[in-house]
Amino acid sequence: MEQQEFQKKLEELGRLAQTKENRLRTEEIREFLKDMELTEEQFQLVYAYLASRMITVEGYVPAREEAEEEAELTPEEQSFLEQYQKEMEYLTFLEEEELLELCREAEETGDGGAKARLTEQLLPEVLKTARSFAGRGLPFGDLVQEGNIGLMLAMETLGLRPEGMTALDYLKEEIRTAVSQALEDQQAEQQAGDLLAERLNHLSDGIRKLSDELERKVSLEELSMFMDMPVEEIEDLLKLAGEGTGDSGDNTEEG
Repeated sequence: MEQQEFQKKLEELGRLAQTKENRLRTEEIREFLKDMELTEEQFQLVYAYLASRMITVEGYVPAREEAEEEAELTPEEQSFLEQYQKEMEYLTFLEEEELLELCREAEETGDGGAKARLTEQLLPEVLKTARSFAGRGLPFGDLVQEGNIGLMLAMETLGLRPEGMTALDYLKEEIRTAVSQALEDQQAEQQAGDLLAERLNHLSDGIRKLSDELERKVSLEELSMFMDMPVEEIEDLLKLAGEGTGDSGDNTEEG
């Protein structure tokens, strides 16, 4: 791989991201760089490089550095981990060459037995991936479950993997993508909850302040003008809050 050509491709990726509000999906990046024949490790470096340029790479969550201490598991999570490892003790794991042959069989024949054996062979990869993302907001067991689901779904799309990508690398990438996407979804949900709480607090403060100034209950229309907020938005927030706004809801009246 020529360094200058690779650098040029990265610059083109940056320009592509600018046309998409600085957001790219891992699938887009892989398709864009398919002629470069990159390894999985190199793709991870590309994702990290783009992230350092303030480009959001959907489906990518940086893994902890190996030298960094892993997040401590709760007693329940540690028990889950030990049980998972105990169940894997009964499996016989293949050498890499045999594993690649099993990948080819699963893809070319679509045999359910081959897919089941391949799934078993990649359970340690699921565990490893989930462990690397532990401590970021989702319980360890949930991360493992998401990885297993991603693996099972990937078994059905082996033939659709990006050109130049091995079946084994594809399955590992899909495990990682499933786990990281679950984390992204959880973080987005948390951010939405935080934003809603902030808006409710802002509304509650506005209601109290205006009520104190007028020394009476305020109408939605008065509150709308005071806070420069549409009446419909205020109504929606009050409905979402229910009784959770405390006394503030008692200081408003229908217009």
